[in-house]
Amino acid sequence: MYTETKLISHDSLPLHIHEWSDVASPVGIVQIVHGMNEHGARYQEFAQKLNEAGYIAVADDHRGFGATAETESELGHIDPEAGVEALIRDQAAVKDYIRTKFPDLPYFIYAHSMGSFIIRIFMTRHSADGIILSGSGMQPHLLLSTAVKATEHFVKKNPAKRGHFLNQAAFWGFNKTYPEKHKFSWLSRDIAVQEAYQNDPFCGPVVGTSGFFAALFESIQLSQASENFTRVPKGLPILLLSGTADPVGHYGKDIPKIAVKLSEAGVLDVTYKLYENARHELINEIGKETIIRDIILWLDQKRSEA
Repeated sequence: MYTETKLISHDSLPLHIHEWSDVASPVGIVQIVHGMNEHGARYQEFAQKLNEAGYIAVADDHRGFGATAETESELGHIDPEAGVEALIRDQAAVKDYIRTKFPDLPYFIYAHSMGSFIIRIFMTRHSADGIILSGSGMQPHLLLSTAVKATEHFVKKNPAKRGHFLNQAAFWGFNKTYPEKHKFSWLSRDIAVQEAYQNDPFCGPVVGTSGFFAALFESIQLSQASENFTRVPKGLPILLLSGTADPVGHYGKDIPKIAVKLSEAGVLDVTYKLYENARHELINEIGKETIIRDIILWLDQKRSEA
């Protein structure tokens, strides 16, 4: 059964919640944390596969995205006064909703792209039985510092103004390695996915505001700070997934680096897997059946160990 509801977050913002619970005897629950310029409903096919394997799935539309953004001016905007901290607290509210409703089920998180940066911070403060990070990455310190400084300038001028320059800079060069030149080639090799994303009013047409980019860059900066890695619980199982053709993860280079940093910080159960020629959205890729099967096998293994 698929249902939608509203969840009041820490600052009285109504978060739009998607819940897939077509499971007779659930064995676990997965909180899905989406990326930038998208929304929870895009994960329906993945959630249905989780249901078939016995896992209930719950996703929110982040503040500023999807149906949580109730006006056009809210879509793609995050108040800089709220920033990444509000996004983290929103995910804590979703977790509280899940744990209240399903207190006895093993609890996992699947976080993608921007969602992975949020959860890399979140997981230093909140417990889970396992974390899956998809399409994550690292950024060179100088480049990231420059982006943060530039964004601060735009925020001071008008935090609610659309960040066309910042948007172009963030995605510069993402399509340079692919034979086809669709605007969203970097998401997936599946042309239907590229077209659907471009035509979804909650996705392709959205250009984030300066306030949004301030939160995005802050989430990346905090997630890759040395002290953040050291705060990750040592017994937390973590699965890192990326494609070798994903520009966000620098074409397969970043996930092994993140795995090493976690292991050096003392985290005992870290696994990573790279999918050859896969681009950014693994669960929307050609060959996604194998990827989703790998995810479910990992969930089953960690559930049995929990």
